[in-house]
Amino acid sequence: MKSLTLRHTTAEVRDLNDFRDFLEKAILSLGGSDDDAGDMVLAVNEAVTNSLLHGYGGRPGPIGLCVEADDGELRVILYDVAAPFDPTQAPPPDINLPLEDRPLGGLGIHMMRQLTDALIYHRSTEGNELTFVKRAALVQPGGD
Repeated sequence: MKSLTLRHTTAEVRDLNDFRDFLEKAILSLGGSDDDAGDMVLAVNEAVTNSLLHGYGGRPGPIGLCVEADDGELRVILYDVAAPFDPTQAPPPDINLPLEDRPLGGLGIHMMRQLTDALIYHRSTEGNELTFVKRAALVQPGGD
């Protein structure tokens, strides 16, 4: 298994571009397609934003990303030590309601679900761990 990792001990919203750039480069270097990279960057960006704004209440906090490629799967694991939150248990939004009748929030988690093949949450004494899975036909970097 190949993996690449990025950690910020005091991540802030202004660091989101660093996370997005890292994810795109890591996914492509591990054999993911442009489409896979785009989907994962959007999904993970939403989760990192939620962690920073809601989990840490807008204050700096540790964020780690690990990108793995193995057996035709891309996985991005997001680590934080914010308050426990399991997005896999959030109810799906009713996207058929008129906009004025929809409650605020929930669309980011919906987007994460739509852009990935699986979301897996785990809470340990170390904090939150959210794994994004994309089943992909990985190509060898530099190959056709």
